[in-house]
Amino acid sequence: MKDLAPILLFVYNRPWHTKQTLEALSQNELADQSTLYIFCDGPKPDVSQVNSENIATTRQVIREKQWTKNVIIYENETNRGLADSIVKGVTEVINKHGKVIVLEDDIVTSKGFLKYMNDALDFYNGEEQVMHISGYWFPVKDNNPPLPDTFFYRSTSCWGWGTWKRAWDKMETDAPLLRKKLADIPGGMKQFSMNNSSDHLQQLERNISGEIHTWAVKWYASVFINKGLCLHPNISLANNIGFDNSGVNCNTEDSGQYYWNELASYIPVNKIELSESKLAIKYITKFYRRNYPFILHQMKKLVPSGLKEVIKKNFLGKPSLYGKNSLSYLKYYPRYKETTITLMGKETKIADSASFLFMHKEIFKKDIFKFNTTDKTPYIIDAGANIGLATLYFKKLYPESKVVAFEPDPKIYRILEHNIKSWELSNVVLVNKALSDKESFVSFFSEGADGGRINGDENGTSTIQVPTVSLRNYLDNQPVVNFLKIDIEGAEIEVLNDIRNSLQHTKMIFVEYHSFANKPQRLEDVINTLTANNFRIYINAPGLSPENPFQSVPVISGMDMQLNIYGIKNDYQNS
Repeated sequence: MKDLAPILLFVYNRPWHTKQTLEALSQNELADQSTLYIFCDGPKPDVSQVNSENIATTRQVIREKQWTKNVIIYENETNRGLADSIVKGVTEVINKHGKVIVLEDDIVTSKGFLKYMNDALDFYNGEEQVMHISGYWFPVKDNNPPLPDTFFYRSTSCWGWGTWKRAWDKMETDAPLLRKKLADIPGGMKQFSMNNSSDHLQQLERNISGEIHTWAVKWYASVFINKGLCLHPNISLANNIGFDNSGVNCNTEDSGQYYWNELASYIPVNKIELSESKLAIKYITKFYRRNYPFILHQMKKLVPSGLKEVIKKNFLGKPSLYGKNSLSYLKYYPRYKETTITLMGKETKIADSASFLFMHKEIFKKDIFKFNTTDKTPYIIDAGANIGLATLYFKKLYPESKVVAFEPDPKIYRILEHNIKSWELSNVVLVNKALSDKESFVSFFSEGADGGRINGDENGTSTIQVPTVSLRNYLDNQPVVNFLKIDIEGAEIEVLNDIRNSLQHTKMIFVEYHSFANKPQRLEDVINTLTANNFRIYINAPGLSPENPFQSVPVISGMDMQLNIYGIKNDYQNS
């Protein structure tokens, strides 16, 4: 049997990213024959409750499946940081196996990634000059003449890579020493920074000053100083989904769009000349100069705002992710990063890719809110409207309906307003308030997606004060409420108790029940309120629901279970 390289995955506190990475990896050819080492970094001394939960959930995610043939998990009790974790982890495993394939928790791979990496590691095993195998290549627009299937150039890539012990033994982590050795090479500084087009030298300088502590630029410098070659595919086999401010070294700028690829299913590895591709250097230099974020940063400081937009639009060549296949792009689009797509032919803003895809599937694919009525102008309440998908669904279902939509989060409400206008929906009333049992103000945790909630335990800049209103005001004076949807992230118990005597005219009700870990479960309050109002109840668990609660219970955003509860008035159901 072929001696496959072990895979190393470094994770910390990003359960969603980790799961995308593992799901993609598990679908790789050779995954069922490979050994996977997962290194879990530990909490920092001042860890917040949210981060503590995310660390715990990430450690549950990695145990959800047998992702590869063998899975070996290491969990740190304290925080090492990404740079030290990778250097130490790679060193430990490579000393044992002689070669490695390395992933971080935000790298999704195509099905042929492992085969390409193993083929390349085997093919160039004896070539001392070849020090690094990359599974990623930039989405360069220039491809005339085209690059060959594989090629060499000077730079490493940390987004899905591999190497051998013989090369890793030359890894130097002393940034000042690396800087000195680069300066000793004639023209070394310019060559290292891709003809002064990239920020590699600045990264090294920032490591020296202590501003950052990273490993990748030190690995690149080590390879460069040793005149190493790095193999790259002409079409990427990996993408980075971490440009959402959730990672250590990825920000919320538009960088993710510059580096996004349509992935190759596989790239063959054949014999090529052991020399750097001048064409690759030409293309990557142009790419960096076109898209290099440092340029945008400097431009923001020097150029008037109106001119910035003209320059970005006409000269920076920023590729668009949002064509007719925008939903498929969103599958790996960074979380909590606002963007615009086309939905049903209309411009639609979204706040978060993952929650949008889940809601879109539930609402438009599964039709969970589809209901029947003979009323031509049904009255519908959308409590917890988020960006408006349910409201849009209701208006498509019954164009003459009146919809009252509540959304307390100011940031999400702004998107909701935009979408309602863009979708050209009429007879929709928007209310920028949280639902409660009285008119007042409450602390509200603005999560940035579909998980904003009142009465949260979170502290910090994401907790704000929002006004409240009672839902009774919108029920008592209505002769008929055809459909009442309540999805308000844990406030449903308080609101249902408040409207217990106001549901006599409501025909159908949907409640998303939320069970918070380490807090009393009050499911019976929901059941009692609905049965007391003559509703026939149906329940399912489409989202967060532990499959093996006797073994482990995942906790996401403080919750250990969610239920969809459907209520239909008995007299309405039998009519």
